[in-house]
Amino acid sequence: MKNRIVHLILIYKTNSKLLINSFAKVTEADSLKRPNRKTNSMIFIALHILDARCFILTQIGKPTKNPFAKYVDWTKTIDEIKIYPKLKKVLREWKQVDRIFVEELSKINSRKLNSVQQFEFPGGKKIISMISFLAEHEAYHIGQISFIRKYLGYPATSYE
Repeated sequence: MKNRIVHLILIYKTNSKLLINSFAKVTEADSLKRPNRKTNSMIFIALHILDARCFILTQIGKPTKNPFAKYVDWTKTIDEIKIYPKLKKVLREWKQVDRIFVEELSKINSRKLNSVQQFEFPGGKKIISMISFLAEHEAYHIGQISFIRKYLGYPATSYE
């Protein structure tokens, strides 16, 4: 069972590296730009997946409040947000949450991974199903951030 979480941790670590690299040299102004009115901005997506990580931490027994809850908890769409936190602060908080996140995932035992929580995810209500699905969810959104980066004229996101 421990092998299952080790591979997911590697995915989350890669996601984190790609998220940070996606914002390399991106200006504050560009992080707020949307390709069109039907799409999200880079910073909005980053806030969304940071919130998902805080959710996972809470579900696995490490209650974690989203550090940017005051900006996003009350909203249903990107259009409702008028003020954003500074990009540097978002990335700094991401790194802090990432460190705690990986640490907490590394501690999970088989019993916890197979335990049932209240939310249904593809694969069921087990903690392992939630963690697995949200790894894919995060990768999907980091792909969106990378796409917007290219759209704005920046070089492709580096894996380095």
